[in-house]
Amino acid sequence: MIYIVCGPTGSGKTEVAKILSDRFNAPIINADAFQIYKDMDIGTAKISKDDPYYLRHHLLDIKEPSESFSVMEYQRLFREKVRDLQRNYANIIVCGGTGLYIRASIYDYVFNEEEPADTSDLEGMSIDELFELLKVLDEKACESLHKNNRKRVIRAISIARSQKVTKSENISAQEHKLLYDVRILMLNPNREKLYENINARVDKMFEEGLVEEVKALRKRFKLSNTATAAIGYKEVIDYLDGKLSLEDCKELIKKRTRNYAKRQVTFFKNQFDLEMYENKEQLLEKVK
Repeated sequence: MIYIVCGPTGSGKTEVAKILSDRFNAPIINADAFQIYKDMDIGTAKISKDDPYYLRHHLLDIKEPSESFSVMEYQRLFREKVRDLQRNYANIIVCGGTGLYIRASIYDYVFNEEEPADTSDLEGMSIDELFELLKVLDEKACESLHKNNRKRVIRAISIARSQKVTKSENISAQEHKLLYDVRILMLNPNREKLYENINARVDKMFEEGLVEEVKALRKRFKLSNTATAAIGYKEVIDYLDGKLSLEDCKELIKKRTRNYAKRQVTFFKNQFDLEMYENKEQLLEKVK
């Protein structure tokens, strides 16, 4: 059995994963898109290397912050890791809040291999022109994109140009069936409690040295676009570059994290057949 502990950031997933790891003698697979990066510890609320449970985790600290990472690569590594662990363990815990990574890994999603298409001709086009072009190439893709998200629209055009079938056609062709025997457990505290946890977590990150962590990362690496997409890091970079005051930086991280948590809740509720619990006590009482 694979027990998937999911939910919004700040909901207490890591603590539950530890308890279930003991209960079922199970290893833990990370399902957080940014905890895969080495030295991005404080801002991702990663389990400490001094914590004895750190050694039970897999797919943590596997990439340099200068490297890009994708859902397709995570899917491959996840499935390889599950095959390896199932040789010795009857149960596995998956813990994280990156819903797209989890969905792509446990369902029969197949990625089209693609060579990046040239998009230099798109730079001078307006967002309206880009959106109309995407409609011609892959009209269904427009349904899931916000018209003003220029970066994602260009990305969708690039994919449509490079693949023999469109992204939408590829998704439609999937059977959307689970590949594993899973039990999906979602922690979803009430909104007031969750926001209180998030605000406290951000304050703690600054107390523990988030600014110093980002300074050290910038000295050692040319951070990839994937790494700097992590909430907390891009805002501190703006603070270090003089674009934000420290207090504005903290408040922006709290606001963006709260907004992200809302999106996480919506994604998990809509994309998975899951059991939802308001707190760890409820969850642990039901999962034995």
